[in-house]
Amino acid sequence: MKFEDLYQASFTQLDDAVDDWGLLVRNLTELQEKARDGLHAKAVKADWHGVNAGVSKEFIGKTAGEFEDATKEASSIHRILQDTRNELKRYKE
Repeated sequence: MKFEDLYQASFTQLDDAVDDWGLLVRNLTELQEKARDGLHAKAVKADWHGVNAGVSKEFIGKTAGEFEDATKEASSIHRILQDTRNELKRYKE
């Protein structure tokens, strides 16, 4: 990046992206908790019979785990964007 580009750069869109990813992380965290404490916890306690005992219960557990994975990935992207924005703003100063 050239000095001139950095000097005249506006970080409004990057600020918006950081805010949006922060909101996404908060929402995914809430969904993760609901999936773990609600959906998965109820599936573990349920009295499963037949095919559901082997298929549905496992599927629900894996699905609940996907929310944790999505939250971790979104958190990582959010931190990268935030760090990049903060570093660019420091350079601009």
